[in-house]
Amino acid sequence: MSHEFAVEAYLSSKQLNNQSVSLVIPRLTRDKIHNSMYYKVNLTDNSLRGNTVLQLSKVIVRDLGTLLNGSSQQLNVIGGVEFKCILMKLVEMRPTWEQLLSLLNIDNDFNSVGTVGEFDNKYITALVLTYIRIQYHFINSDHQLFNKCKKLFKLYMNDYRKLKSIAFGTNCWSMSQAIDVGIGHIDELVEWLATKNDIWGLPLAMCSWCNLDEASESESESTADSDSESN
Repeated sequence: MSHEFAVEAYLSSKQLNNQSVSLVIPRLTRDKIHNSMYYKVNLTDNSLRGNTVLQLSKVIVRDLGTLLNGSSQQLNVIGGVEFKCILMKLVEMRPTWEQLLSLLNIDNDFNSVGTVGEFDNKYITALVLTYIRIQYHFINSDHQLFNKCKKLFKLYMNDYRKLKSIAFGTNCWSMSQAIDVGIGHIDELVEWLATKNDIWGLPLAMCSWCNLDEASESESESTADSDSESN
């Protein structure tokens, strides 16, 4: 009697929460991403000439960056094939928190470090927020990133920049759904990520830090200190 074993393909060797980081993306989606022409041409280790976030950031800026004067690349659509491919590569690389903040162009205190010329990173912001929600869904209040994730999402709840987006509830690879591109806002993306179970066909697992109505521990302490000082 022969025994056949299905070998899981396209799994990153990097781990988080005691499993490969790649497993937050369903296998069927991973296969489609890795077999897509965009991934093969732009995101393999050979095409990147390495496997570092610095090398990936060049592709991110090139294909998701835009200009404040309105000039943008054709790939500036969140939720599409190219967006999912870059998201998958980000998942596989598992960047550090500091590297994520660098992509967002903010410092550890969540203050903007300024724009570079006429460059606008709103599509990159959407990418990083989606990545954080998908990859770090499991962290609880004891984790060092719990309050940071919550504070970051609250920060972008007040970001009303417009961007082109496939409808949040639509999967770009679905054969039964019409793929419509519309105009959305970053605050709408944050609200969807915090309250829904999936986005663009990607599952959003239960996440305790996504309860943005609850004050974080640091915010509660700050409020308590302010009250005591006023008294």
